[in-house]
Amino acid sequence: MDIHEGQVARPDNVSPELVYDYDLFEAPREIRSTYQIELVRKIHAEAPDIFWTPRNGGHWVFTRAEDIDQGQREGDLFSMRDVILPMGQSPQQNIPLETDGPEHLAYRAILQPVFLPNQVLKFEAEVRELAIKLIEGFKPRGHCEFVSEFAAVLPIEIFMKLAALPAQDREDLLTWSDALVHPPSEEQRAWAYGHMAAYIDNLMVERARGEGADVISLIMRAQVFGRDLTREERVSMIYNVLLGGLDTVMSTMGVVARFLAVNPGHREQLRADYKLIPKAIDELMRFHGATGTARVITRDVEYKGITFRAGDRVLVQSMFHGQDDRRFPDAGSVDFHRKDVRHAAFGQGKHRCIGAMLARLEMRIFIEEWLQRIPEFHITEGELPVLERGMVNSMRKLPLSWPV
Repeated sequence: MDIHEGQVARPDNVSPELVYDYDLFEAPREIRSTYQIELVRKIHAEAPDIFWTPRNGGHWVFTRAEDIDQGQREGDLFSMRDVILPMGQSPQQNIPLETDGPEHLAYRAILQPVFLPNQVLKFEAEVRELAIKLIEGFKPRGHCEFVSEFAAVLPIEIFMKLAALPAQDREDLLTWSDALVHPPSEEQRAWAYGHMAAYIDNLMVERARGEGADVISLIMRAQVFGRDLTREERVSMIYNVLLGGLDTVMSTMGVVARFLAVNPGHREQLRADYKLIPKAIDELMRFHGATGTARVITRDVEYKGITFRAGDRVLVQSMFHGQDDRRFPDAGSVDFHRKDVRHAAFGQGKHRCIGAMLARLEMRIFIEEWLQRIPEFHITEGELPVLERGMVNSMRKLPLSWPV
């Protein structure tokens, strides 16, 4: 294939028939359908199961559930040490996300107490109270912009409580994290990192004694491998916690709300049986698969007849996993009674998302309280949702309306 601007030449270990032009990053675009799912189906139909793209520094892409399972579980071959594409985009190592094996487990254990079931359930009343307050605030006017008025508020305010951060810092943190995860330019990414780093420095001074019960204080007083954390380790862990708590739930809420807005039959199923909501959340996460990470190949290896070289990057996107009809019969349909909904959106194995239970709690309460108060809603006439594809597929705008 021809090499265009922004692409790299095919390396010697990549056979020509394994090259497929795929760019995971796209500028925000208006959508009339599940655009990202249609893209997955197109790739499943015409691309190799494992292909190499010359975009974003050149990397492999796993498109089938079997290989994505391997990529998420086999850390000895598929390392998490650099999870963002193109390579080298993170200004620092993100701990514990970008660590492997015993090292990862040791760092992860520091955060675990905050996310134990008995701790997460303590937030249920606060999550519900906030969800009701937000919905009742815009319900009388018959419309809202869902992302900015709900999805960008509820999970983030709960995270602010978990980290004992001042409520007035929410807008700044959201702006910085958005520019880090969805950077419009490298200059914006650098600007956001500078502000986030300064914020973390102030937090570390404020909580130097580590006496609180919040997750930041927990990191400040933690030990690993029989010693105190270094300053660099503390900065990295706080940075990782802030980014993890400020983006992915918001993105998932957006795609779920859009689906329910255009599928009244599925809404009615949930309204008729609220006990179905937890299963529905997993099915909707399976269907959309909003999250993705990269892996680094740790050694030269032959995998399914393909030659991987040490240092090669592999993209693992959960949207490919959930739409694989070899794993999920009729994968393109949403079935709230589906028996197997073991999706990859929270990761798997040692790197399974530590905040998965809190995310599910927030999603469940959002659906319960929304359907109780706004049972009939739709995309606002004359407007379209806006989707941005990247390491995380995110709704940037979702205009919703309902009868008053």
